[in-house]
Amino acid sequence: MKLVSYAAQQLVTTDDVADALVVLAAEIANEGGSQALQIPILVDDEEDLAELVVGVGNDVLVGPHASTGADPDFSEHAARLRSHPSYPKRRAADGDADEEDGDWVVDFDLDAGANRL
Repeated sequence: MKLVSYAAQQLVTTDDVADALVVLAAEIANEGGSQALQIPILVDDEEDLAELVVGVGNDVLVGPHASTGADPDFSEHAARLRSHPSYPKRRAADGDADEEDGDWVVDFDLDAGANRL
């Protein structure tokens, strides 16, 4: 399980949802936009949904969260995040975008605002 910190709130979700959320949020911000997303969460051990606005100006922090019970199956939600049009596509070693063993393509320009005052 992972803890998603967003707008002074802490949300508990599965590793796969949190990981997909971070990649998607970073890519949406990299594109210069923002979008509303919905993720599954646990509230008092009950499944629920949270809506987040991610992208430019909306920070998302993901970290580990200890859990004692079985993790819920949020795999469909994680797959939905990964199928979002802004989610980066995989680049395979031989250039075939459909290969499963390729590397993720995420274009971060971390120095873009470094010289701004």
